[in-house]
Amino acid sequence: MEPGSIFTCWEPYRLATVLGSCVSVCLSDPVSKISGMNNIALPKQKGKEGLTRFANYSIPQLIEMMFELGANKKNIEAHIIGGSYSKKYSTRDIGKETVKEARKILKKYKIPVVNDDTGGEFGRKIMFDTDKGEVIVYKSRDLREKDWYGYKSIDYR
Repeated sequence: MEPGSIFTCWEPYRLATVLGSCVSVCLSDPVSKISGMNNIALPKQKGKEGLTRFANYSIPQLIEMMFELGANKKNIEAHIIGGSYSKKYSTRDIGKETVKEARKILKKYKIPVVNDDTGGEFGRKIMFDTDKGEVIVYKSRDLREKDWYGYKSIDYR
């Protein structure tokens, strides 16, 4: 999943993404087996452009999409993954700000966070098993272009 992506499902899927400062919120309703995941680049946006890249739009949208499929708010559990920071790439810890906004929104919706793997200097490759509601996290000091783009990457070897 690329930044700004939102995906929900009622059938088993294995969703994957790569995260540096971006954050993914993975939600699952273990009773209805309805799940969803997003990839958020930034904490807040007030305008209308690129809304799904921002936590304050993407997370409520993800939750609403799950409700439309039949998820029950009382059963939904959340995983928050990502939000790394390296002074090598930025002077602003955007990941930390995005994680803070994600936690605030999930608290507002009263959705418990069952797994929080955020911050630090390592990028993450994650896989979300929607059937089991489980997230596998691989941490990497140096994420490469092919980690994001796979076969579309230049010089993929």
